[in-house]
Amino acid sequence: MLLHVVVPVVVSSVILQSADHTQTELKVTGGGNISPVLINPTLCGNVVLKVLYVIKYNPQGKIENATVSVVLGFVTEAVLHLEQEFQVTYIQADGGDVNVHYSGNPGYVVGLPLVSGTRTADGIVRSIDLRDTLSLLLSTEDQDCLQGPHQRSPVLFGHDSVSGCLLRLEDGVNCTIVSQELLGILRGFNYPYYVASFGNSRLDNLLDWVQIKTNFNPTEAPSCSIPLSLHLEIKWTNYGSFVNPQAQIVSIKEVIQSNTSSLTLLSRGSSVLPIRSSVAFIPVSAAALPGYRATPTINAKLPFDFFFPFV
Repeated sequence: MLLHVVVPVVVSSVILQSADHTQTELKVTGGGNISPVLINPTLCGNVVLKVLYVIKYNPQGKIENATVSVVLGFVTEAVLHLEQEFQVTYIQADGGDVNVHYSGNPGYVVGLPLVSGTRTADGIVRSIDLRDTLSLLLSTEDQDCLQGPHQRSPVLFGHDSVSGCLLRLEDGVNCTIVSQELLGILRGFNYPYYVASFGNSRLDNLLDWVQIKTNFNPTEAPSCSIPLSLHLEIKWTNYGSFVNPQAQIVSIKEVIQSNTSSLTLLSRGSSVLPIRSSVAFIPVSAAALPGYRATPTINAKLPFDFFFPFV
C-alpha cells in the first residue's frame, strides 16, 4: 500500500502594508483572524497582495518542509486593477542558500536554466550548484584555458551562446594531462548527463529525462587528442494544445571536435590555440494546424410527420 506523506505549510510571516506602502509585521496567534474585511463602503482591508513560498527538498527530490510569507494590504474603490504576486523558491536541504527557480510548469520558459541531473539507482539527482549543472564556460577573449579561476554560466533555454578561451602551449607539455583538464574545463566538473524534457519533470520518472549523447570517445581517440571545441545541439518542440503550447526538449547532443594532426602542425608555429564552447537551440516543431480529431457527424432523427402536410 502506497502512503502519501503530507508536508504542512508553515506560515513564517504576515506583513501588513498600509495605504502609503509602509510595512509592519503582524503577530498572528492561533486564534487570529486575517480574513479580508470591509472597513467602509470604499475601503477593503487584509487583501492578499503577495504570497511567497519557500520549499526545501533533499537531493532525492523529497520535500522536507514548506513555509509561506504573506503580504496583506488595503484596496480602495478607486483602484481599477488589483495586482497580486505569487512566488515559489526551491532550496536544496544541503545546498546552502542556493535557490532554484522553476524552469517552467510544465514547458520550459525562455531565459530560465535547463534542469539537469545525474542518474542514480533511485532515479535522478537534480543539480542546482553551477559547478554541477549544465553550464558553459564564461570567459574573456584572452582567458587562459589552463589558468583559473573559470567562471561558468548556466545554459538558458532558448538562448544561443558562444564563448571560449585560449590554450597556450608550452614545450614538453603532457598532451594527455592537457586533454583531460581541458575537457573538464569545457564540460564543467561533475558534468550532468541528463536533462529534464520539461521544466517540472519528476525526479523519479526516467522517461521524462533526456540523456546527453556525445560523439567523443576517449578510448577511440588518437594518442594525443585535444578537444578544440564543445558544442551542445539542443532540439526542442512545442507540445500540447494549439492555444497553449509547452516547450519540451526532445534531444540533446554534445559535439566535440578534436585535433586530427599533431599540435605542431595545428598551431602553425604559434603557441596559442583558440578553444570554443557553444550551445544552439533548434526548434523541430511541426506546423500546428487547427482542426478536429475526427470529422463531426450529425446523428439526429426527425419525427415521422416532420414534412407533413407537404409529403
